Amino acid sequence: MIYFVNEYLMALNSGIEHAEIKRLQLFKHQGTPAKLVTRNFDQMLYANKKRFGVEDDQIVNMYDYFQGIEDLKPVGKNEPKIESLNLAADYNVDPGADVSHVYDGDKLVMNVHFAPGTIGQLYSVDAFDRTGKKVQTELWDFRGFKTRDQFFSDAGELISQVTYAPDGKRVIEEYFSHDKDGHNFLSLLQLLDYKGQDLFFDSYDELFTFFLDELNRRDGEGSTFVADRPGAAYDAMLSMTTKVSRFITLPTTHTIDPKDQVYANLSGIYANPIVNQIDKLSGIIVATDEQKADLTRWMGGEAQVKAPITVVPFSVVNDEQAHAKRVRLPQRTAHKVIVVGRLTKERHTEDVVKAFVTVKKHIADATLDIYGYGDQEKPLTEQIKKAELTDSVTLKGYHPDLDKAYDGAQVYVNATESDNEPLALAEALAHGVPSVVYNVHYGPSDMIDEGKNGYLVADNDVVGLANAIQRVMKDDQVWEAMSRNAYDSITPRTESIVFAKWKRALHIKH
Repeated sequence: MIYFVNEYLMALNSGIEHAEIKRLQLFKHQGTPAKLVTRNFDQMLYANKKRFGVEDDQIVNMYDYFQGIEDLKPVGKNEPKIESLNLAADYNVDPGADVSHVYDGDKLVMNVHFAPGTIGQLYSVDAFDRTGKKVQTELWDFRGFKTRDQFFSDAGELISQVTYAPDGKRVIEEYFSHDKDGHNFLSLLQLLDYKGQDLFFDSYDELFTFFLDELNRRDGEGSTFVADRPGAAYDAMLSMTTKVSRFITLPTTHTIDPKDQVYANLSGIYANPIVNQIDKLSGIIVATDEQKADLTRWMGGEAQVKAPITVVPFSVVNDEQAHAKRVRLPQRTAHKVIVVGRLTKERHTEDVVKAFVTVKKHIADATLDIYGYGDQEKPLTEQIKKAELTDSVTLKGYHPDLDKAYDGAQVYVNATESDNEPLALAEALAHGVPSVVYNVHYGPSDMIDEGKNGYLVADNDVVGLANAIQRVMKDDQVWEAMSRNAYDSITPRTESIVFAKWKRALHIKH
């Protein structure tokens, strides 16, 4: 079995998770079993995996595994409801769409929260003491059973939590304490009656490592693990004690200086696998030839490379999209510009808005749609308002399916300061959208053929960004030619080609 190791699959995800989801579908289409492995507790995991088209046999979560619910299905749509709590007959319920308040006379005794995207399905229940302090929270799994109890101190800090199997059996207990600075931390983690034993762990990472080893034992050992998220996924995989093949992918640039990937210090998130424990790795997987060359030089040359570095595109265009009917200019929204990505400082979406101010002066009906989420949403909203662009620029939020957005766009823009083969750039090109991107490490120069399917702009060059966007949109014949080239340029990222590279990287025999 091949496992891609991460921490979570949430309702809102980063490019790492989206790349993993596409990779799972790729392996499924090629008849090679593979699973996404996640660590974090998530009562909404079932809903999230269905939201992204991930099947039950394509994902395994650490808590689900120990709870014995890998194959569990929901008890019913929007079930269970508040009636399942068997509230006292003399309690009064103040109903609400997202939360209902339960009173004993005029005293609040419970807040009953409902699961997102459902009608009245139990999500969590807060219990309050006589002084109005929250003392306990029940968490309900989307599949319809109470999955966890949480207990709180007078100060509102988490004291302990217990995770249950559907039959109510206690599976995992977690206890919390204060460190010398008064901060709350996990002091003990106990796995109860697992194969007849109670097992104790000092950290989530320790339990995660044990879980990965158990997956490997279940398969008869010798499985392949690919850690995609730096930190917990890397460290847990490297700490495994069973016979296993270990690989890491590098989802970002590898040094602390985005502009110097050869001589700058290695980023701390890569120190453990690339320096301290590289002897445990079967290989390192990067998305571009450029990063392979830079990382090789950083290591001191090929003679100093202690684990093979293999290039495999992180983006993959499925066969359906690769052979889809091409969308011509008349079927798109005229002069529609789109941005797709997390709204964080390093993404520099504010540069796109600045450039769009200039674009708008020359192309009056131009509009900009920004898809994504992050801590820069408020500053961007203020910037858009200050620039008097509220009628032309829209923050669209997070959308798991952007096919219609790409098919309706005329230009895609990416102003990030660094990345590792931007997934959204590949998606835009696959939908025939000419793209304007900052020429940074890594990926843009591999994917953009200057003047053919888009333009590369020096990073932080807002004027250059604005000029390039206008060049794409001002001549319809030029746009049509660039769109054709965009469609054609994704061939290296089609399923058969990308899977062949994965086979070589992971030594898949069949």
